[in-house]
Amino acid sequence: MLPTIVCSLIVILLWTFASRRLLTWHVSGPVVMVAGGIVAGLVTGDHLWNHLNTDIAERLVELILSVLLFVDAIEVRGGFLAGERGVAVRLLLVALPLSLGAAFVLGLFLLGSASWAVALVVACVVMPVDFAPAAALLRDDRLPRRLRHVLAVESGYNDGIFSPVFALALVMLGVSGHGKDPGEALANAVPAALYAVLIGVGVGVVTGLALRRSVAAGWTDTAAIRIAMVLVPLITYALAVGAGGNGFVAAFIAGIAYKFGRMGDRAVDTDITHAELAAVDDLSVVTTMIMWFVFGALIELVFRYALAWPWLLYAALALTAARMLPVYLSMIGSPASRRDRTLLGLIGPRGVSSIVFGLLAFNKMGDDDAAIVLCVMTFVIFGSLLLQGVAIPIGARRLSPATDKPFTDAP
Repeated sequence: MLPTIVCSLIVILLWTFASRRLLTWHVSGPVVMVAGGIVAGLVTGDHLWNHLNTDIAERLVELILSVLLFVDAIEVRGGFLAGERGVAVRLLLVALPLSLGAAFVLGLFLLGSASWAVALVVACVVMPVDFAPAAALLRDDRLPRRLRHVLAVESGYNDGIFSPVFALALVMLGVSGHGKDPGEALANAVPAALYAVLIGVGVGVVTGLALRRSVAAGWTDTAAIRIAMVLVPLITYALAVGAGGNGFVAAFIAGIAYKFGRMGDRAVDTDITHAELAAVDDLSVVTTMIMWFVFGALIELVFRYALAWPWLLYAALALTAARMLPVYLSMIGSPASRRDRTLLGLIGPRGVSSIVFGLLAFNKMGDDDAAIVLCVMTFVIFGSLLLQGVAIPIGARRLSPATDKPFTDAP
């Protein structure tokens, strides 16, 4: 695993020499990392497969996910729901569970696994929205600002909502890769979730409140706060795992709790400054690029397997119908127009969240089910890059309404 990480860091270093120039050619950081990963995968062959299927790799990936979830939880701009409460709540609490359920049902018929728990795990892998590979969409003026705000909120919170379900599904898989009794799985998962909540809230609130009081008293400065924000997800993860809880769920909760502690009553509609976020944000960028490198290296492994058409069909439906229909249903009675609903349904890029969940699932599954996860994850992410990177920008000007009024807050 160490050689893979070192190679990814070298590619990141090379990218920093020409990042601005590459952007003028529409070559983003993730594209560079995927290309570097493909080359590494061709050179290393089976070595990466063996390194990924280890306890050390599992802990590293969980730690990376903890940092990403912490940043997602605190980085939503414009307050917790970015001023679009009604539509954002519909997406997170109605469309998200429906989309997960749709992907799960499709998986039962198309994935070819003997375990229903595998279908649930794969659904958690392929459905989280992540704008890291399609960040330009959130800055595209052809899309109404209200839509971009809602999508940013969804991207920030949805993977944190998926995380407990994903953790439960992994428990259900068991060591053999076959589903355990749901009651037994819940009995194991509930204490882990409670520990995650208690530790996440405790570390987040205490740290945020202590820093707020320290700033008010003139005892600390922005540079020290940046260091504290890097340490919070790492400490939270370590404490949660040590107590038998879920580390990355605890880190997400710590992010929300930290924002409340740090901002106090202003947390509902005020953001943490970029000066304080800078260090942990940069750390999340580096870890994200490492994951794109690993994804590129996995592509060589994926193409060793036959491209089963049911898996391709599943990936296509996960990107389209499994998202669009739940979004349409969730918006019934909302102020969102038909064009808004269409755009919200179409714009749902997949990225690092899917890669991280996929790697964790791969580490827990038997060889056959692990192959399903890796292949489907790869198909979905590649399909997302094509859909969100090519088709959506072209169609945005046709689907976007001329006005850009905010949604009302009515659910």
